[in-house]
Amino acid sequence: MTRENKLSIVIAFGLLIFVGMLVADHFSIASQREIAALGSNVSSPPLVSHPDLLIPPIPIIKEITEPNSKGDVRHLVQRGETLRSICKAFYGDSGLASAISNWNSLPSANSIEIGQEISLPNRSALIILQNTTNTKPKKSSEPSTLSTPSMGKYTVKSGDTLSEISQKVMGTVQKTQLLIDLNKGVMPNPNKIRPGMVLRYPLPTT
Repeated sequence: MTRENKLSIVIAFGLLIFVGMLVADHFSIASQREIAALGSNVSSPPLVSHPDLLIPPIPIIKEITEPNSKGDVRHLVQRGETLRSICKAFYGDSGLASAISNWNSLPSANSIEIGQEISLPNRSALIILQNTTNTKPKKSSEPSTLSTPSMGKYTVKSGDTLSEISQKVMGTVQKTQLLIDLNKGVMPNPNKIRPGMVLRYPLPTT
C-alpha cells in the first residue's frame, strides 16, 4: 500500500467521525427543545372553593339551669329524649316518668316534644305525689279486720331501682315509699341501694 492510499484512508476515517458528531449534536439539541416546550404548557388545576356546600351547624337546645318559682330544675327536651331517659339521667330512676308526667300536668308520659320545658322537682316531692295520686279510700260494707300482712323478700340485683322493684313485687310504682319505709333498717339511704340487699315487702292478701 502506498503512502497516498494510507493518507486517503486516514482522512476518510476522520471525516466520518466528524459527520457522526454533528448528527449526534443535532438530535440532542432538538430533543431538549421539545421537552422544554412541553413543560411550559403544563399547569396545575386551580383550587376552587365551594362556600355554598358548607352545611350550617344544627342549633343545640341548651338546658335551663335557673330554677323556676317552685324551686324545680327546668329542663328543655332534647332530640331523642323521653321522660324515662330524662328521669334516668336526673334521678337515676326511669320509673319516675309517670310522676314527672303528673307533676307537669302532661296528658301522658309519652307526650313530650323537642324544646318543651319540663320541671324536675326533688325526689321526695315525686315520691309523695306518687303515693297521693289516684289513692281514694274505698267504701266497703264488710267490717274491716286488722291483720298482719305476710311479708315477702326480694334480693336486689345489679341495675335495679326502687320503683322497678316496687312494680315487680307489688305490681305498682305507687308503693315505692312503702318499700322504703319497710326497709329503713337495711337501706338508710334510698338513693344508694346495692346488689345483694334483701328487701321486705307485703304479700297480697286474699
